[in-house]
Amino acid sequence: MANKNLKYILILVILSCFFLVLGNGILSLTNPDEVFYAQTAKEMIQQKSWLTPYLFGAPQFEKPVFLYWLLRIGFALFPNPNFAVRFFPALFASFGVIAVYFLALIGFQNEKKAFISSLILLSSGLYIGLSRTLFTDLIFSIFILFSLLSFYLGYSVNKKKGIGIILFFLFCALAVLTKGPL
Repeated sequence: MANKNLKYILILVILSCFFLVLGNGILSLTNPDEVFYAQTAKEMIQQKSWLTPYLFGAPQFEKPVFLYWLLRIGFALFPNPNFAVRFFPALFASFGVIAVYFLALIGFQNEKKAFISSLILLSSGLYIGLSRTLFTDLIFSIFILFSLLSFYLGYSVNKKKGIGIILFFLFCALAVLTKGPL
């Protein structure tokens, strides 16, 4: 069973890299929101601030700070700014594909059904599109998915109840840091 899970997860990781990450640096920032987020992170770097987002030299608190933290890390890791800003949405989308696999595995108790569930998510045009653009929505939804997975794990596996509840609240908190209290 573990070997089959590992094989499916490896396939999902490779497909995620191909569909969600490959080519993210080719297209320049197009949406005004993408430019807004990227510029805010760049100004945070210029101001040497990790807590206060800046835009046009003034503090702005329209969005919570988590995405800007990711963008600052992306700018430090990758020389191509277009790839740097789109790396973390694609990475979180890949995490989401794997999380759906585990959620379906717990729910269905069947590796093949879990794998097919992940493939359905991975083949969704909207999911691919959101993984290739810089919005808070995908990262927020992946944190919600992680929180639901944690809750379901704690609920369905009695030995994992404590860790499941703790992770549920942790991922809910990260979701709030990403998009606010929705």
